Amino acid sequence: MTLTVKEKFTEWACSLSGCDGGNPKADIWLSGIEWGYDSRESSIDTYYKELLPQEILKGEYTPKTNYIWKDHLNYTFGRNVAKLFTAINAGNVEDYRTLENRNEQELFRLNLYPIAFNSTDDDLWRSNRLNEWTGFEEKALYKTWCFMHRFPAIAKKVREYNPKCIICTGTSYLTDFFVCFAGYGSKTSEIKVENISGTRKLYSAKLNDKTVLVVIPFFSGAYGLNSNELLQKTGGIISRLIP
Repeated sequence: MTLTVKEKFTEWACSLSGCDGGNPKADIWLSGIEWGYDSRESSIDTYYKELLPQEILKGEYTPKTNYIWKDHLNYTFGRNVAKLFTAINAGNVEDYRTLENRNEQELFRLNLYPIAFNSTDDDLWRSNRLNEWTGFEEKALYKTWCFMHRFPAIAKKVREYNPKCIICTGTSYLTDFFVCFAGYGSKTSEIKVENISGTRKLYSAKLNDKTVLVVIPFFSGAYGLNSNELLQKTGGIISRLIP
């Protein structure tokens, strides 16, 4: 089967689309899996019918230049990011709100896959006409295409900007993260974080002399980085890994 992908979609998907803002020149990049969608901006129906098609038709995506700490601190995920960032910078996680006054270009947040979803239901693909805008009849084909085309493009961006550390959330997507940022041949190290509630595992790889990749558990869930103690310890480990 030969896949025909719309030219503008290819241009859009092979850029830094699907990011949550910030500065690509920042020392620290934080990557999730796929954008969960921000309901503050519009309804999910408007996103699929209007905003996403408009964005794709523009082609290459230019990220917002600021990651506004104050805005993100209103949400649990944003607070956990702030705590981890504080620990990486040798601070106490409980002092995370001091980031409200910090440089808004210290972090860049992106995602492996560029299209937003508020559910993992594969039926959303065709019901929202994503097959028409992407050229893929199924979501699984789209994700395979990202492995082959988007991920190498993102890896090129890494070499262009040389962040000191790329932190990825979700160890169940370890393969996706390493293919995207590190390639197939990178040597992976496993690091254990001990806590009263059990052991958590991190995975790291040195991409070059300037950049290290670290894959951490999700912040939530029974096996996630779900306490200040775990965030403090994890931040300290990441700090020591950074070149």
